[in-house]
Amino acid sequence: AYAIRAFDYFYLAQMYQQTYVGNEDKPCVPLITEANMDAAGSEGCPRATVAEVYTQIMTDLDNAIALLEKTSMTRADRRYVNAAVAYGLRARVNMVMNNWAAAASDAQNAISLTDAIPYSIAEISKPAMSDINEPAWMWGILVAETDRAVTSGICNWPSHMGSLNYGYASVGAWRQVSKLLYNAIPSTDARKGWFLDENGVSANLSAEQQAYVAEAGCYPYTQVKFAPYLDEIYTSTNANDIPLMRVEEMYLILAEAQAMAGDAAAGAATLQNFVTTYRDPSYVCNATTAEAVQNAVWMQRRIELWGEGFSYFDIMRLKKGVDRRGAGFQAMYVYNIPAGDPALILRLPQAEIEGNIALKEEDNNPPVALPTPVAE
Repeated sequence: AYAIRAFDYFYLAQMYQQTYVGNEDKPCVPLITEANMDAAGSEGCPRATVAEVYTQIMTDLDNAIALLEKTSMTRADRRYVNAAVAYGLRARVNMVMNNWAAAASDAQNAISLTDAIPYSIAEISKPAMSDINEPAWMWGILVAETDRAVTSGICNWPSHMGSLNYGYASVGAWRQVSKLLYNAIPSTDARKGWFLDENGVSANLSAEQQAYVAEAGCYPYTQVKFAPYLDEIYTSTNANDIPLMRVEEMYLILAEAQAMAGDAAAGAATLQNFVTTYRDPSYVCNATTAEAVQNAVWMQRRIELWGEGFSYFDIMRLKKGVDRRGAGFQAMYVYNIPAGDPALILRLPQAEIEGNIALKEEDNNPPVALPTPVAE
C-alpha cells in the first residue's frame, strides 16, 4: 500500500507541476494521508509543495522497501508489488530528483532482486508484450476476459494501443512513431520492426500479420510492437495485460545514473552491454561525457519504452520541451513548446476546486492558450 500510494502521488506530481528540480517550492497537489484525511474532509486540503509531495513519496517507498525486505511471503503473481518493484519505483523517483547515486543503487537492487530478464532479440523480433508472464515483466496490470474493461469491447488499453486487434486504433486512430525517431533507429536494431516503414512494411510481422495491416489500411509508421490477445489477429477480446515495469527500464536507469553520478565510462558500458546483448549487436555507444551518455540513454528510452507511458515524463524531467517538427504531424499540430511552458502541465480538475474548500480558483494552475503551430 505504501508503494502504491507513492506510485500514485509520483504520477500526480509530474502531471500537475513542472519537474522536481528547480520547482521544489511550487504548488503541486493536495497531500492527503492517514494523518490528515479526517480533517481534509471537513476543512479541505491546500496544495502541498513539490518538495513536500516528493518527501511523502520517498517516505512511503522507504517504508515499503523495509517491510517487503522483512517478509518471507512471496507474491502470487506480478500484479503485486514486491521488493524489486519497490526498488524500481524508488529508482524512478531518485532519477527525477537527480539523486543519481541513489538511483543507480536502487536500479541495481531492482535488477538483482527480480526474476525478470530482458526480452531477447528473437523475442522482440515479433509483436509481443501482451502477457504479464512474459519474462521481462516486473510488474503489470493483470486483465481477465471477464473484466468489464474487456467486455465493453473498446474501452480498454489494447483498443487504443493495438494495431492487430479490433478497437479505436483499428478504425483509424493508429498509433504512429515519429518519423524522426524511426529514421534514427538503425536497421540492425530489431526494434525498428516495432513500426511500419514508409511503405507500411515491418520485418517483424508474419505474412498473415503483414497482409492484415495492409488490408486494414494502417498508416506508415504505425506501431506493431504490441501483440493482440493470444496472438489472434483482429480479435475483439482485448484482454492484454498492461505493463507497468519491465526490467529493461532498470538497465537504462542504471546507465544514466552511473554517468550522471560521475562515472560516464561506467554508464556508457552499461548502455553498450544492454543494447548489444538484447537489441542491436552492432550498437556502439560513443558518448564520453555524462550529458552525452544521458542523451544516448534518452534515445534508447524513447525506443525501448515507446507506448508504455514514459516519453512525456522524460521530456519533462530532462527539460527538453515538445518539438514536433519533422515528426510527421499534420501542419495544424506541429508545435515547438519550450521546456517549462505552462501548457505542459494540467490544471487541477474543476471538481477538485469545487469539492475542496481549502482551494480557490486562484490556487489552480493558470489557464493557457492552445500552442501555436509552427513551420516544419
